[in-house]
Amino acid sequence: MSKEIKAILFDLGNVLIKLDFESVEKRYMAHGRIKEGSMIEHILDSDTMNRYMEGKIGSDAFYRKTTRHFRLDIGRTEFFRIWNSMFSAYPEMEDILKTLKEKYPHIKLVLISNTCESHYDFIKEQFSVLRQLDDHVVSHVFGAQKPDPSIYFEALKIAGALPKDTFYADDRPDLIDAARRLGIHAFQFTTHEELKGQLAKFNIKV
Repeated sequence: MSKEIKAILFDLGNVLIKLDFESVEKRYMAHGRIKEGSMIEHILDSDTMNRYMEGKIGSDAFYRKTTRHFRLDIGRTEFFRIWNSMFSAYPEMEDILKTLKEKYPHIKLVLISNTCESHYDFIKEQFSVLRQLDDHVVSHVFGAQKPDPSIYFEALKIAGALPKDTFYADDRPDLIDAARRLGIHAFQFTTHEELKGQLAKFNIKV
């Protein structure tokens, strides 16, 4: 059955790499009066963040708008040091990617991520996980975010696969549902061990 899967699409945050929004908010609190939860809400869904994630504004504009919005007294370097500190490695997922490449070289491994310029550049520089993938489709370069169907279709095109030949792992149920509506075999990611079980359903054993 593994021959039927020609591509595996992976989300980035909380799938290939670990995320901690709360620690970032706490660090920013030292530079201004931030109501608990408001920075996390801003990160997850705000006009400024969405524009940054879709490449409509750059890092300089994001820094200016965010520091002004939260009245943060912080320089650009320190702002982005904190901003990028939300990430930590997920070694077990990197091992899974390495195994997939070794055992199933015919399967394309593609990143499909809602991310921004500073996060993407930081992760590429500081972590090796993205080097295990064949290609990357990222929202700030493509110009649209999941669940917009166009970004899924872009990933499928790059992978050279049809929806029915594609497996997709993401931690967000809404993005999984959007992929399923396109005919992609999409599964919610919770742990690397559960991912192994999901892949095994397609006779992909890691």
